[in-house]
Amino acid sequence: MAALFQEDATDMMEYACGTGLVSRELCAYVRSIVGIDISEGMVEQFNLRARNQGLDRDEMQAFCVELKGNEEELDGRKFDLIVCSLSYHHFSSIEDITRILAFFLKPGGSLLVADIMKSTIEGDIFPGNTDVVAHQRGFSEEEMRGVFEEAGLADVTYMLATSGTSHGKPVDLFLACGVKPT
Repeated sequence: MAALFQEDATDMMEYACGTGLVSRELCAYVRSIVGIDISEGMVEQFNLRARNQGLDRDEMQAFCVELKGNEEELDGRKFDLIVCSLSYHHFSSIEDITRILAFFLKPGGSLLVADIMKSTIEGDIFPGNTDVVAHQRGFSEEEMRGVFEEAGLADVTYMLATSGTSHGKPVDLFLACGVKPT
């Protein structure tokens, strides 16, 4: 995992970045971070917090955009590392999102996804919110491996990252990683 983070060389994207909590924790270990979110309010908070932390726009900047996986998006920029934390369960099609994110990886770049393990969910941990935003019920290793491989990623790993609670119910969180072949 340490090889993914090179302070003077790694260009990172945080997808569905929200206010930038993950980016602010990782910014000391990478050269630059681009945050992407579809919420203008979240992007404003991301950028405000980055500036308040003393980071320049070249070091950490978020944009409000819904990526499609086109060459002209983000000025053709590609990334060594893309992270997406606790957002996959909100996406109606993780296949489409994974394909789009893989498009933005440099050859040899890695996609890291942290989210809820399917096997640990008992009942619905997101009651009453499905009409507002999609909610998957977590993901198994087989699902994530299949989705990553379908998007052209290789060397896929899936591991237990930590355990916690969501809406008062116990959950395990996984970390999945896939590499874009060189």
